[in-house]
Amino acid sequence: MSKKVILVGGFHEIIEICELNNIEIVGVVHPKGTGEYRGYPIIGTDKDIGKIKEKYKDVPVFISPDSPRIRRELSILYEKENFNFMSLIHPQAMISNSAKIGKGVVVQAGASVSSCSTIGDFVKINTRANITHDVHIHEFSTIAPSAVVLSSSIIHPGCYIGSNATILSNKVIFSDAIVGAGAVVTKDVANQTIVIGNPARRYENTH
Repeated sequence: MSKKVILVGGFHEIIEICELNNIEIVGVVHPKGTGEYRGYPIIGTDKDIGKIKEKYKDVPVFISPDSPRIRRELSILYEKENFNFMSLIHPQAMISNSAKIGKGVVVQAGASVSSCSTIGDFVKINTRANITHDVHIHEFSTIAPSAVVLSSSIIHPGCYIGSNATILSNKVIFSDAIVGAGAVVTKDVANQTIVIGNPARRYENTH
């Protein structure tokens, strides 16, 4: 018997992971409220979650938006209705047996999570991202495609690590920081800071 899931915010890459893992998508929660999304029924909006919970009872949800802030807001909303949360691992992802993966996590195709690393709840690890050993990524953070987080670094909650960025070993990215695409982080990054470039420096918006 296949597992079942409700997708909150449909996204074609997430749908493909479900299909590859033989997970039945019973429906998609979408702003349109009705109709279909990529062949799957739209079962309501976020305002309908009480009715959705009553109808589908023990079916877990997966929250798919890329934004750490939106995932955090939606997780609070769905936790209030006592939903369970599914994690999704692409068959072509590589996860060490000693790594720990939280709830509501997605690890996409070609991504790697190495030995003794910890991936917190609702983290998104995108295509070909490389999480090396003893890394700790806290809840709601997003690691974009082909980003690299080197050994013993810590990513605090709600961070966004851009595509092809590199976090050097033993660095700390504090809460809600953004590391720009292609940046090379050689120093710790303060909370709610945007850094760009090689080496990464604080982005100052002069406009």
